[in-house]
Amino acid sequence: MQNLNKPLFSGHYLEFHLPESPEWQLDPSPIFEQLKALYLAKKALLPSLNEAQTEEEFIKPILDILGFSYIPQIITKGKGQAERPDYALFVDESQKLAAYPHQNNEAVFYQQVAAIAEAKSWERPLSKVSGEQQQSIYDNKNPSFQIVSYLIGTGVNWGILTNGREWRLYYR
Repeated sequence: MQNLNKPLFSGHYLEFHLPESPEWQLDPSPIFEQLKALYLAKKALLPSLNEAQTEEEFIKPILDILGFSYIPQIITKGKGQAERPDYALFVDESQKLAAYPHQNNEAVFYQQVAAIAEAKSWERPLSKVSGEQQQSIYDNKNPSFQIVSYLIGTGVNWGILTNGREWRLYYR
């Protein structure tokens, strides 16, 4: 099997320590079947959807299946200008509800966030500027740079970047 691991986790950790964690003992089959059914139901539609439609038809249902609670579009001023990660993710509804009153206090709000997520349209390249957005690879038109910028700006440790087809996990 090809090793697709990027340097986020060591091979040793993935092979020896991760299998010992309690979460690793859970059976992922029921969730996988739900995700597979969602994909099969939307498969023909996905290539024709724009970013907002991809989020509505595919990304949000996946976040729901995975058990995340989320708040969309909370402002962060990471580089001095207002920006909005697509989602602030919470491990449960009570943490989400506790965070809502703090959405105007960025520091307090993001301390309660488990991860942030940024979603793009189906198959949108995640590591480069798309064809219609030919600008510097170092601005926020590059999704990979964008999620890293959000992680630094919010202080949240974990981020997810996806175009629906490819999912990347980032650590600040």
